[in-house]
Amino acid sequence: MPVLISGVLKDGTGTPVQNCTIQLKACRTSTTVVVNTVASENPDDAGRYSMDVEQGQYTVTLLVEGYPPSHAGVITVYDDSKPGTLNDFLGAMTEDDVRPEALRRFEAMVEEVARQASEASRNATAAGQASEQAQTSAGQAAESATAAVNAAGAAEASATQAASSAASAESSAGTATTKAGEASASAASADTARTAAAASAAAAKTSEANADASRTAAGDSAAAAAASTTAAQTSAARAGASETAAKTSETQAASSAGDAGASATAAAASEKVAAASAAEAKTSETNAATSASTAAGSATAASSSASEASTHAAASDTSASLAAQSSTAAGAAATRAEEAAKRAEDIADVISLEDASLTKKGIVKLSSATDSDSEALAATPKAVKAVMIEVQTKAPLDSPALTGTPTAPTPETTAAGIEIATAAFVAAKVAQLVGSAPEALDTLKELADALGNDPNFSTTVLNKLAGKQPLDDTLTALSGKSVDGLIEYVGLRETINHAADALLKSQNGGDIPEKPLFVQNIGALPASGTAVAANRLASRGALPALTGTTRGSDSGLIMGEVYNNGYPTQYGNILRLTGTGDGEILIGWSGTNGAPAPAYIRSHRDTADAEWSEWAMLYTTLNPPPDSHPVGAAIAWPSDAIPAGYALMQGQSFDKSAYPLLAIAYPSGIIPDMRGWTIKGKPISGRAVLSQEMDGNKSHSHTARAQDTDLGTKSTSSFDYGTKSTNTTGNHTHQFGGYINSYWGDSNHTSFQPGGGAWTQAAGDHAHTVYIGGHEHTMYIGPHGHVVIVDADGNAETTVKNIAFNYIVRLA
Repeated sequence: MPVLISGVLKDGTGTPVQNCTIQLKACRTSTTVVVNTVASENPDDAGRYSMDVEQGQYTVTLLVEGYPPSHAGVITVYDDSKPGTLNDFLGAMTEDDVRPEALRRFEAMVEEVARQASEASRNATAAGQASEQAQTSAGQAAESATAAVNAAGAAEASATQAASSAASAESSAGTATTKAGEASASAASADTARTAAAASAAAAKTSEANADASRTAAGDSAAAAAASTTAAQTSAARAGASETAAKTSETQAASSAGDAGASATAAAASEKVAAASAAEAKTSETNAATSASTAAGSATAASSSASEASTHAAASDTSASLAAQSSTAAGAAATRAEEAAKRAEDIADVISLEDASLTKKGIVKLSSATDSDSEALAATPKAVKAVMIEVQTKAPLDSPALTGTPTAPTPETTAAGIEIATAAFVAAKVAQLVGSAPEALDTLKELADALGNDPNFSTTVLNKLAGKQPLDDTLTALSGKSVDGLIEYVGLRETINHAADALLKSQNGGDIPEKPLFVQNIGALPASGTAVAANRLASRGALPALTGTTRGSDSGLIMGEVYNNGYPTQYGNILRLTGTGDGEILIGWSGTNGAPAPAYIRSHRDTADAEWSEWAMLYTTLNPPPDSHPVGAAIAWPSDAIPAGYALMQGQSFDKSAYPLLAIAYPSGIIPDMRGWTIKGKPISGRAVLSQEMDGNKSHSHTARAQDTDLGTKSTSSFDYGTKSTNTTGNHTHQFGGYINSYWGDSNHTSFQPGGGAWTQAAGDHAHTVYIGGHEHTMYIGPHGHVVIVDADGNAETTVKNIAFNYIVRLA
C-alpha cells in the first residue's frame, strides 16, 4: 500500500525551494516497483510536495534549474511506514546504520570465500574436461602413428617390387651389352638401353630410400618429410646425370659411325636381338617408373599421416596445457579461499566477536543435540525435527487420548491427591474395602443381594430424592392449609380483590364503565369541554386554483385533488388551510412509477386585498435544486473568496461526524489537495478513483547537432629510408688527341698522338634515377570526442492550456 510523503522543501534559511524537482530512483525491485525506474514530484511555488510512494528503496535526487543534480540520500519505504516528510525518511535509521562496519566486512569476506570456492569448483571441472580432451587427442595420435606404420609397410612393399624390376632391368642390360659388341650401332643401342636401365635402377634406389624415409616417418614425421625432400632432390640430380650420359653415348655412337659399315652384316644379324633387348629394357623402365610412382604415393601418405600425428600431438599438448592451467587456477582459487577464511578469522579476533547469549548479539554455533542445556547453541532443523517426532508420540495435556497400554506408577493406598489410579491401586482399595467390613457383610455379593442386584440402585434413589422438597418450617406451616388459608398466608388477598375490578385486555377498552370520564382523566380532553369526533379527512374533489386576491370560502382544513386545473403540477393532492390567513400545500404525482415528484407551498395573508405569494418548490435529497452540486464533487470557483458552506480543497482533514455526507465521499476524512492539479476521467482500467498520476511526456524526438572541434596541427611520423644507390645511366667516354706533321727528307709525315695538342668540349651533363620504392606515412591524430548539443524545449513542468480556478467542495 502506498505511503504518503508530503511536506515543504526548504533551504538552510527556511526559505521554500522553488523550481526544484524531487526525483526517486528505485534501487532494487520490490513487489510493485521495478529497479532503476524513476518517479518525480514538482513542489509548488511555496515548496509544498505530496507523493504516494510504493514500498521499496529509492535514491533521492534534487534537480534545481540552473544547477547540477544533487544527491540527497537513500530512503526506504516499508509496508508499515507512517506518513511523514521527506526529511523524516532521509533521517530514518536504516539496516546498515545498526550493523557494525566490521560485521559487514566479515559478511562480504564470507561471500568472497563462497564465490572463490565456486570458482575453484568450476576450474576443477574445466581441468577434468581438458584432461579428457588430452586423452582423446593422445588416442587420435596413436591411431595416426598406426596409419603411418601401415603406409611405411606399403612403401617397403613398393620398394621390393622396384628392386625386382631393377634386377630384371640389369639382366636385360647385360644381355644388351653382350649383343652390342657385335656392331657399333647395336653397341650404341645397347649402351642406350644400359643407360636407361641404370636410370631405372637409380629411380628404384630412390624409391627404396623414400620407402625407408616413410618407415622412419612413423616415429618422427618431420624428419621423414625432410628425408623425402632430400631424396627428391637426389633423384633430380641423377636424372640430370642420366641425360648427360645419354648425350655422351650419342656422341660416341656418332664417332663410331665409320665402323658401322664394316660390321653392317653383324648389326643386321643382331638387330632383332638388340630390338628385343631394347623392348625388354623399355618394359623394365616402365615397371621401374610405376614402382617409383607407387613409392612416391606411399611417401605422400606417410607424410600426410605424419602431419596428422603432429597436429594431434599439438592438440594433446594444448589440452595438457589447458589442464595444467585449470589445475593451477583451481589451486590459486583454493589458496585465495583459505586466505579469505584466514582474514575473516583475523577480523573476528580483532572485533572480538563473542558467542551469542540471551542478552547480547554474537556468533552462535549450530547443534543437532536434543538433550543439551546450553544457551549458547542454536538448534538445527534436524534437532527440531527430532523433537517434533517425539512430541507427536505424546498425548496433549488437554483432553489426552491415550492409545495402547499406558503405564503409570502405583500410588500408596493412602493417596488422596491427583495421582493416577492404576489397576493395582484399585484392586488394593477394593481388597481394603472388603477387608474392612467383615461384620456387616462378608462379601460384596451379599451387599448386591441386599440391594436386589439393581446396578442402577444409587441412581434410582438419587432421582427420587431430587423430586422431594426439604423438610423445614415453611413447608410445615403450609402443610394442611386450604386455598384461602394459603392466600392469606402468602398475603395475596388484597391483590386478588383488586383483580376482580380490573379491565380485561381482550376487551380493548370496551369494558370501561365511564368512557368520557376516562378520556378526561387521561388528559385527552380538557376538564371543561365536550368530546370532538376526529373524523377522517375526505377529499373535496378537484379544487379550483385561487388566483389574485381570491380567498377560500370555507374555514378549516380542506383536502382536494389536482387535475389540470391551474396548479403548478398536472396531477397531485392539495391541502388548503383557510381561516384569517390562507395557505396551501401541493404534493405532485410523478408520471413514472417509483420516481420522486415535486412539492410546492404558498400563502395569503389576512387582509382582503392581499395576493397569493408565488409557489415555492420544496427540494429534497431526491429532488435537489438545479444549481446544487453533489456533496464531495470538486467545484471550479472563480474567486479566492470561498462562499459559506464550502471549503477550499487543499488536503486538509475534516470532522466526519459534523459532515456525514462529505464523509461518504471521502471516508478517510481528508479532502484531496487540488492545488496545481487537474481532473482526468478515470480510464477503463489501470486506475483507481482519487489515484494520482504524475506528469510525463509523450514519446517524441529531438533534433541534435554536433559541435565543431578544432583538432589543431598534427605532424606525420618520420621514416629513415637509409642509403640508396643510383643506376649507371649516363656513363660515357670521350676520345681526344691530335695529328702531328713533320718534314723529313722529301716528304711530309703525319702521325696521330693521343692527347697531344688537342682538346675536347662537351658538357657531360646527365641525370641519375634514385629508386626508393612504395611506402606509407602514418598521421597520428589521437583520441578525441565531439560534443553533441541537444536543444532544450518546453516548460518547467508538463502543462496544457489552462485557466486557474479554485476547487471548492460543499460541506454537508
